[in-house]
Amino acid sequence: MTERTAFHRWERALDWAGLVPAGLLLLVGLREYRDGGSVGWPLTAALVFLASLWPVYRGMSGRRSGARRAS
Repeated sequence: MTERTAFHRWERALDWAGLVPAGLLLLVGLREYRDGGSVGWPLTAALVFLASLWPVYRGMSGRRSGARRAS
């Protein structure tokens, strides 16, 4: 039995908020590549985006497994 605290909600919000700058970096990387830049821009931006998705996925899978145990 776990209790949701304000700190936990804040932590989850920050995980989701991390997707915004990572997504913007991905858009900039794709635009740079389209304008003749290095392929390293979109590849690096995609890696950063995937790395920022990991805490979101980890939190969602933990929430689902916790809900299964409670029922």
